[in-house]
Amino acid sequence: MPPEIAYALVSLGCLGVSDFLYRWGHRAGVEGAPFMLLQNLAYMPTAVAMALFRDELVFSAALGFGFLNGVLAFSAFLLLLYALRLGEAVSLVPIVRLNFVVTALLTIYFVGESLNLNKAVAIGLAVCAIIAGGAHVAAAARRRQALLMAVGAMICFGFIGLFYKLGLRAGAAPTALVVAQSLGTFALAMPFALWRGARLPRRGVPLWLPLVCGVLLSASYVALAIAFTYGEAVVVAPIAQLSFVLTGVLAVVVLKEHLTLRKVIAVACASLAVVVFAQG
Repeated sequence: MPPEIAYALVSLGCLGVSDFLYRWGHRAGVEGAPFMLLQNLAYMPTAVAMALFRDELVFSAALGFGFLNGVLAFSAFLLLLYALRLGEAVSLVPIVRLNFVVTALLTIYFVGESLNLNKAVAIGLAVCAIIAGGAHVAAAARRRQALLMAVGAMICFGFIGLFYKLGLRAGAAPTALVVAQSLGTFALAMPFALWRGARLPRRGVPLWLPLVCGVLLSASYVALAIAFTYGEAVVVAPIAQLSFVLTGVLAVVVLKEHLTLRKVIAVACASLAVVVFAQG
């Protein structure tokens, strides 16, 4: 298996579990502001440890792209967290993970990455998967707010992929970019928590769940950044963002979210998209 595919699949697994925990956490009474702060407090040391392990904790001006990604990541994850409070993970997460199309189109236009027939077909399959799995959310008026939040998160995540690629091209080390991203997120997470008057939980699910999510997200972004060093974003980003397949399976099995024929078709299209990308 090509290294960019292997690292993208690692990113997929970590991201899929983290998105599921976002939804599951609402049943345990997690709140947005303390969740985001605790998540980042776990994210930062994990990112630093990985950078030290790979001997990549080196400063460069290109790390500005990572800091900007942190601002975007905070916005995207906060939108996702609130969206999942209003709707089902099996419906909303696929919409958010459409962000790889945004990344692919941006890197093709700004970076000059290639678009061949295999990649075009795979993007089309992935879009079909997301339409089949989540577009019906718009039909419910009370959930339109959740849909708008999911679309906003999708756009933010799409630009993160572009800025990773630009940062790597400018000479930044993959894990150093993730560390810079954690600083950008912290620059918003701390003021947001203070503004909301958040009290940090001392025990139970509201305490450990965001810490676990922080570790998973850090590992996911490190794997994604390393994958970008081996392959094109137009290939890597779609595979990683198809994590909604894993999230959907966990949501149906553990949370008993409703499974329909449309969602089964979505999983089939998504799986086929990964196969086509891997061959392209």
